Amino acid sequence: WLTAGAMLRRRTCCLALLLLGAALTGAAAEDAAAEGAAGAEATPTPDAAAAEAEPEETQIVLNCDDAELLEPLTTWSPDCVAQWAENMGYPQLKAAFLGNKLTGKGLEALSLETLEKEYGVADEHDRKTLAYTVKDMLRKDNYRGNTNDWQNFLLWLLPMLGVGKWLSMKYEKQLAKLMKKYRKWQEARAPPKPLNSEPV
Repeated sequence: WLTAGAMLRRRTCCLALLLLGAALTGAAAEDAAAEGAAGAEATPTPDAAAAEAEPEETQIVLNCDDAELLEPLTTWSPDCVAQWAENMGYPQLKAAFLGNKLTGKGLEALSLETLEKEYGVADEHDRKTLAYTVKDMLRKDNYRGNTNDWQNFLLWLLPMLGVGKWLSMKYEKQLAKLMKKYRKWQEARAPPKPLNSEPV
């Protein structure tokens, strides 16, 4: 067995070797990047020239929390609608929804034709996916549960009453015997009071 000092030395050596390997790997990566950058600067490619000419797309910052997307659809702000479109896999609609200031109520009125003409969603499958998802969210927002509580109660109560009546008819004699035994037990437990008789 190794002593505590030997184990500490072994761990220190392993740690030093790991750090040395990481430093060498990092230095080699920096050298390769510097050589690649120098080579790229020397011979510009057409793709690089085209990329420099195109303006960079600005990142749109949305003011919508994930918790707000759990609220009913009609309460959504334009930022939440844009966030929903991005979450659905349509980030190209984000700018259009924000530009039109489309809220949750507007999203509720969105149709397949509107998606095609105003927002440029050319694929029919994508339009149907968006429209049916909105309809599904509206249906879930408007669902209040089953409100026919008395109807459900009666649907369960009536068969149980029928089963109870059938059992009582089938075992009527046995039930009569049990009731007779029960009355005797009650009388033995608490005997009836004697009648008040007047002295003669």
